[in-house]
Amino acid sequence: MTKPEQFYGPADNPSERTKERMWLAIERAILGKRRGGLFITDRRSFYYGVAAAIALVFMSVGMFTVASNLVNASRPESIRLDLAYESAIHDFERFVPAVTSVEPQQKDILLTRKDQLRILDAAIADLKKDVNGHDLSPLKRARLRQLYSMKLHVVQEMIEQGEIDL
Repeated sequence: MTKPEQFYGPADNPSERTKERMWLAIERAILGKRRGGLFITDRRSFYYGVAAAIALVFMSVGMFTVASNLVNASRPESIRLDLAYESAIHDFERFVPAVTSVEPQQKDILLTRKDQLRILDAAIADLKKDVNGHDLSPLKRARLRQLYSMKLHVVQEMIEQGEIDL
């Protein structure tokens, strides 16, 4: 059995500097004095928390990127090709400005081209709905690429005729 006077040795006692810091911290806590920032009481914990949050954000972005790449890689080549066509057309339409003011005799041509684009958009939407991203029929894929090509051709004609300014 250990004797009470031998329970702690002289090496276990805090130093004078440590005692002063402990009593100063106790006094501040009792009087409500804060040292440092407005709300941050323990800077080290705060910095560790911020670092952990940043690491968690980077890790989640990395996991999302890996997962999306795995899903994209598992798709058949024809579906990836159709998605590339679709995104290229959407990007092209987004960067081409709106139709400029046209002369009255060209107004009918412009309305016809707008109708062509609307009909092509509807045909593409119907075919994509029919394909549903899983149908690997070469005939349907070829028809979808043909519709995309026709739409690009109409937009190209509008640019060449000056109906759309770049």
